Amino acid sequence: MSHILIAGLGNLGWPLAVHWRDAGHRVSAIRRGDKAPEGIDLYSCDLNDGAVLLPPDRVDLVYIILTPGERSEQGYSRAFLGAPQHLLDQLARQQPLPPVIFVSSTAVYGDEEAEVDENTPPSPERYNGRILLAAEEEISIRALATVVRFSGIYGPDSERLVRQAEAIHEGEEAPALRWSNRIHRTDCVRLLTWLGEDWLAGEMQPSLVVGTDNHPVLNYEVLNWLGEQLGRPLKLPLDGAAAGKRVHSRYIAESHFKLRYPDYRAGYAEVLRKG
Repeated sequence: MSHILIAGLGNLGWPLAVHWRDAGHRVSAIRRGDKAPEGIDLYSCDLNDGAVLLPPDRVDLVYIILTPGERSEQGYSRAFLGAPQHLLDQLARQQPLPPVIFVSSTAVYGDEEAEVDENTPPSPERYNGRILLAAEEEISIRALATVVRFSGIYGPDSERLVRQAEAIHEGEEAPALRWSNRIHRTDCVRLLTWLGEDWLAGEMQPSLVVGTDNHPVLNYEVLNWLGEQLGRPLKLPLDGAAAGKRVHSRYIAESHFKLRYPDYRAGYAEVLRKG
């Protein structure tokens, strides 16, 4: 039995904690709130403020899956630069740092209109990408770490595009044509688990993994498909100049990990069933 510490119990951290618990491992978690899955040792504190509560015994693997308290440069700095360093500082006082899996974002690639993957140099233009990149570098310096850059995460409750398709059918103006990239929430959790299992087995893992379904797609294609499924055809044109980057994962393409939701159709079919 290993001891896993998860900093952040949101949409990814919660099911990740449940997985490790059900697999027979001890799981501790840190979050600002006071709710956690049954059987999880919760340490309720605000890492943003430097208040760190930790389990007293040895931790074998750390996940850092944080979200900013506010969508501002200060909020991002507190969440991704301050909070992880507070956590690792305190943990390093108790033990040698274990492997760390840090959840980042493809925002570090900026708005470059090109194909990007693990070998693409990051070029963030906005504060969120710049801060995430700085956090990746700090964590990777301090510990053995795998950074996972997820593209757009969606799940069974992701109804925004469904509502958008309905609104366009009713006459609302369509958004600009652009490339979109996504990965289903279930596959995010499975990928984080996959990497963690190998770290716990003593196997060195890559320092960087891009998490995406490897099917960049025009937003109009997705909206057209949703319109067809809803019986409200849109027929948005697909032949214009599209903005945005096209994200690929070499790690997934090389069959290190198999997706359960390999493209948007599988995932959004689930959204439509639940709707």
